[in-house]
Amino acid sequence: MPGSHSSPITTAEERCASVIRWFTAQGFTRARVEHGKLRITTEKMGETIVFKLKERPGYDTFFKETGEGALIVFEVKADGGRVVWDGYCPLLLFGIWSRKLAFKTGARAPFRYRDEGHRLAMAFSTYVQSPGNTRP
Repeated sequence: MPGSHSSPITTAEERCASVIRWFTAQGFTRARVEHGKLRITTEKMGETIVFKLKERPGYDTFFKETGEGALIVFEVKADGGRVVWDGYCPLLLFGIWSRKLAFKTGARAPFRYRDEGHRLAMAFSTYVQSPGNTRP
């Protein structure tokens, strides 16, 4: 669920700081990508799951592990007077094929995390659009 919203903030640095604060408050971790890639390991019922994320140049990546061992990912960029973002749940098929699953309202087991991603995307969209929320 991508989004692009105008922001009343005056500088890209202020927008970036505001976005980092919001995601941190929601339990997200800011990705530290090295050499263009990031591996994140989670567990589900004793099984190890490895996610591979690729760096999106110019964007900050935030991720959150869900109770099901899945990830919710947001890629965010302060661009001019806007905050541009994209959110998804990564899925690695057969250990080699990466897919980006879109958030989905009302998703049921075993994909409930897609519904959680949808709710977070709506909350972030509201946050970015609300005057004063994105000011330092």
